[in-house]
Amino acid sequence: MDPLSLLLRDDKWFLGGGKGALYAPAFPRHLEAPGFWDESFFADIRLTRIFTVLFNSTDGKCVKFRGQVESWRPDRLVLIHRSSIATVRETRCVTESNAWVSVFELLEGAEDLNAFVWSLQNLEPAGNGSPWQSVQSVKVESECISWRWLTSWPVELEPDRTGIEDERTQAQSGRMLPPLPLSIKLGASGQRLGYTVNLAQRHDDSPAWETSVLPQKLKGGRLPGDFKFEVGTAPSEGLLHMLQHFRLTKDQPLIVACAVGLNDLSATEGLRCGLASDVVAQSERSWVDYFNSVPQFESSNAHLTNAYWYRWYGLRLNTVDLDGLPIAGTNQTFEPFITEGIGFFRNFVTYSAQAHLREVAWMHSPRLGLGIVSNLLKCQKADGMTPGHNYSCRPSRDFYHADFATGAALLMDIHGVRLDRRFFTNYLDFLVRKRGYRFPAPSPGQRVSPLLILIFDQNETGQEYMSRYQFVSENADKWGSFQVAGVESTLYAEMLTSFLLNLSPTADESSVLHILYEELVCGLAEVSFDRGTNWFSDVKLHGARSPARPSTGLYPLLGPAHLLWHNYRVDLGAVFDRWLVNAEEFWLRAFPATAKSDPLFDGDGEWKGKRLNCSWSGRSWPMANSHLVDAAAQWARVLTRDREEMTENQSMAARIRAGKALMKTISLMFHGDDPNRPNSYEHYDPESGVPSLYRGYDDYMHSWIVDLILRHAVGINPGSETLDPLPLGVDWIECREIPCKQGRRHVRIERDVVVRDEYTSCP
Repeated sequence: MDPLSLLLRDDKWFLGGGKGALYAPAFPRHLEAPGFWDESFFADIRLTRIFTVLFNSTDGKCVKFRGQVESWRPDRLVLIHRSSIATVRETRCVTESNAWVSVFELLEGAEDLNAFVWSLQNLEPAGNGSPWQSVQSVKVESECISWRWLTSWPVELEPDRTGIEDERTQAQSGRMLPPLPLSIKLGASGQRLGYTVNLAQRHDDSPAWETSVLPQKLKGGRLPGDFKFEVGTAPSEGLLHMLQHFRLTKDQPLIVACAVGLNDLSATEGLRCGLASDVVAQSERSWVDYFNSVPQFESSNAHLTNAYWYRWYGLRLNTVDLDGLPIAGTNQTFEPFITEGIGFFRNFVTYSAQAHLREVAWMHSPRLGLGIVSNLLKCQKADGMTPGHNYSCRPSRDFYHADFATGAALLMDIHGVRLDRRFFTNYLDFLVRKRGYRFPAPSPGQRVSPLLILIFDQNETGQEYMSRYQFVSENADKWGSFQVAGVESTLYAEMLTSFLLNLSPTADESSVLHILYEELVCGLAEVSFDRGTNWFSDVKLHGARSPARPSTGLYPLLGPAHLLWHNYRVDLGAVFDRWLVNAEEFWLRAFPATAKSDPLFDGDGEWKGKRLNCSWSGRSWPMANSHLVDAAAQWARVLTRDREEMTENQSMAARIRAGKALMKTISLMFHGDDPNRPNSYEHYDPESGVPSLYRGYDDYMHSWIVDLILRHAVGINPGSETLDPLPLGVDWIECREIPCKQGRRHVRIERDVVVRDEYTSCP
């Protein structure tokens, strides 16, 4: 298996080193220009115009290149730049040492070219902004130009609800958080022939010869070596031009690198590694090592294979692993984590952390999973609430209901690690104290009162613009506050309670946790479940059930199945048949987040006639799909064996449906069903399968794909030797190096039959 070659294509450009540096502009304006001029990130800090390279000939004429992407793999992007006098190959990579690197090779034409490495940064006087960013402490060093980059956010911000990081984000106060400084160093291989540093009034910032200061400063083929930083009428502000002169020859590639760190030492080391002659090979080795650190999966079905490895690529692309990265508003620093995605989503989002935890639990090392759990605790407030979005130098915001229990249990079952219980107990306590609502018991003799967990606004579920909220308040889609007892919020609390009970096997049935567990299950069965429609509904505080049909109404299929069926006689089979596998409801080409019969269903992503960025009123969201595949598999594996009247044929039919649910969820995430063009967008048209291209947010880590494949296609049941793959009808599936407590596992399946299942010792 060679994932790098497997993922080779010519229509991507995202690059990352798995530590903090990222190049992934959603809609790049200057992709074909040399270097990294479009948006980049270091952790959650946005950087632009890091560097480009301008060329002229030895007789002083500007050389205009036309760039074109030749190929992309996770470890590098190759472009060809052509002009009337020369052809240059550029190989870009972003390294583990947090350096953006371009390697230029002169292929044909001129024997040599002058190369001017140019960075254009913003100088702002200290003040307010959302954010305020400015260059500071510029120095011309012997081998590079260095500077500090400061970023500061207001202490209080009005949340941006557009999903695009709108520059109009409003500060609610003028007070600013302390700025976070980054150390940045820009240099190139070979001898530097000159430099210039000049402050200019603001102007067009295109990476062009004409917009630079070269037409003024380059005289006699040389730069003057002047340094004009904080100059002009006070206060000094504008665009700072930093240029360095090098030469590109046919016999010697030119390596340009810009390294960023939280201190000068890490930036210096990053630049050294970025300028190494084998930097491209190092980037390849780091990705190969990473892909070797996860279970080795392969299948005769290209969609399964490519989706699996593409997800591992996306997880590393969005990993932030930096010693000393602060958590804003605390005295804590982040452990390693995965951001929800690029751009707006480049931060520690707890709603997606539940998905990340399920994915990285399968890595050979539990380090990243343990880091995510640790960050949940570090970000947690004194009352047990964990903010939804957490940053390095921006105030945290929002709250999400999420299932942290399943991922944590996976981490423990696969690696045998012990987890700090404080986050989980504090979070459950917060849910019950601040969000719990007890309904009257349906009968005087009932042991417990039904308990459901409240939702206070449409953001808390991570699902905006749905009929489920309008049922509660006509102002819900205006981000008005309300109170409604939610299905998934209650299910997540139940699953967390069950997880904590499993950590306390000696707790007797009269314990607080046992009673709480029974109350939550009772709430789902007696208050939320409508036996007339076989549907789990959100509930108003006076008891009225919602008529809306969001996919969350199916989530209890993956929850307390035995109690719902045996103790409360909830017909989960009818839920499965009536809703999940019904072609008039959820069984479309892809699962919609709202049933097709819902009066506000819209697969185009429109709400009240207007296309929205993040509508859940009918689009297919991989996060919801992940839940529904698990729900289908749970029903197929567990509930069919519990129902006495279920025949063997009915049981197999349910298993086949669950397998199809997995395959439709996997095949959705490809452009035009082309197995060579996997993707991972926020949401898709549930009938055509077209992703939200207008958003540009590919590689969005808001679902679990690796986990679905390993548990349902390979059939691994962590914590057990049981192997139970779903019938997928593919010729063969093979997975090696699966971590488990016994060592590593090797499984091969042929036409849905397990032909190999053995353990090997850990390397």
